[in-house]
Amino acid sequence: MSCKSTPERHALIADLLEKVRRQLQEQLPDQSATLDQIEEAAGQIGRQVSRDIQTGLIEQHGQQPRPPKTQCACGAAARYKGQQARSIVTAHGVLTYKRACYHCVACQHTLAPLDHALGLDSGSTSTQVRLWVALLAGQLPFAQAATTLHMLTHVALSAASVERLSVTIGASLRKHQHQQAQQHQAGALPEASPSRPKRLYIGLDGVLVPLREAWKKDKSQGALTCRWGECKTGVVYEACQDKQGKDSRVRTRAYVATLGEVDTFAPLLGTLAHQHGHHLAKEVVVIGDGAPWIWQLAAKQFRGAVQIVDFFHAAQHLAELAQARFGKDTQAAQDWLAARQEDLKTDRLDAVLAEIRAWRPVSEGKRQLHRRTFAYFRNNADRMRYQSFVEKGYHIGSGVVEATCKQVVAQRLDQAGMHWRQESAEAIVALRAAQLCTRPPDLRPYCAMPA
Repeated sequence: MSCKSTPERHALIADLLEKVRRQLQEQLPDQSATLDQIEEAAGQIGRQVSRDIQTGLIEQHGQQPRPPKTQCACGAAARYKGQQARSIVTAHGVLTYKRACYHCVACQHTLAPLDHALGLDSGSTSTQVRLWVALLAGQLPFAQAATTLHMLTHVALSAASVERLSVTIGASLRKHQHQQAQQHQAGALPEASPSRPKRLYIGLDGVLVPLREAWKKDKSQGALTCRWGECKTGVVYEACQDKQGKDSRVRTRAYVATLGEVDTFAPLLGTLAHQHGHHLAKEVVVIGDGAPWIWQLAAKQFRGAVQIVDFFHAAQHLAELAQARFGKDTQAAQDWLAARQEDLKTDRLDAVLAEIRAWRPVSEGKRQLHRRTFAYFRNNADRMRYQSFVEKGYHIGSGVVEATCKQVVAQRLDQAGMHWRQESAEAIVALRAAQLCTRPPDLRPYCAMPA
């Protein structure tokens, strides 16, 4: 930004240079200083120079002529009412400046033209500070985020301020994602990735999050009541192929997670997949644990996709039945489980179903387990052709999905002592999911504070 008058610009530069010269004379280390001392001194000088430049430019901005009246947004004239101070936490420290304020009698609104000229909203932090807060709060508990922010940037904010800012930014991001999902569902597709994936995986699952009902620390709204809420989580990823043409490590990944119901989650996941080229992919593979809602969602959002029940979930169902039938940790249970896993791996699901059918449990509890397990394998038969899937190079395990649940949700929302308002959890998980993507989005558009 340049000043309107060349003399004013030269005067500002001269003043800043003089301040820098004095600072260097007073603070520049001598030749006996260690690297750590030099580093610390250079940082202090640099921070002070940055603050001086910022303050000088703002002060010069505020010296512009101020008319007795200015037009309000409502269309009426607002009258000058005096100079008022405002403080903003910036990347270079707290900036306090005075600016002309005007009052509109028609709408009772007070406005400051300089704030508008500087692109400021109602918040007390700069956009850069908000970006830092969003990044740290998506990774760390709010108090740790505040401490880390101060250690790395010398910007001091309370844990409450970090929470308030990050929840506002996360909520704005989530609102935008819902708008994109509505456009997607309506056929007005958002901009998609130009890439054409050879094979795109879509994995989804649910993980529990500790939530709380309305509550205040002073107990004015009664005792703390907690509950578990399911956070539905999705990952869209591509994998690298090894020399045998089989998919191996993950190359790119993108995440979405929400505490909303399936009807909320489905369009969010569908839009994310579209943005990563699912409609252009040669193959789309959906991996899940066998829950009916997963396949219902897949049928609506990803028609024609290959559907695979995670092998390890299938094996867990067999293990539960083996222990109920032969006894926990018995050799007979282990042998039966190993044989049935081999059947699964060699596309002999008919043998697995026959073995399950052959059991005749006596107790009602075991009969329920028997019916549930048989239905699970019968209903997912086409999703358990593991030998065929492996021969085509597909992933048959949901390791990426399980890692998604842990990394995106559990590691941030389910730490010791945590309990969340659902609105806060939704905002933070939106931030974290976005940040952990291979190509995270620019959060700057979501950093505006509401009036």
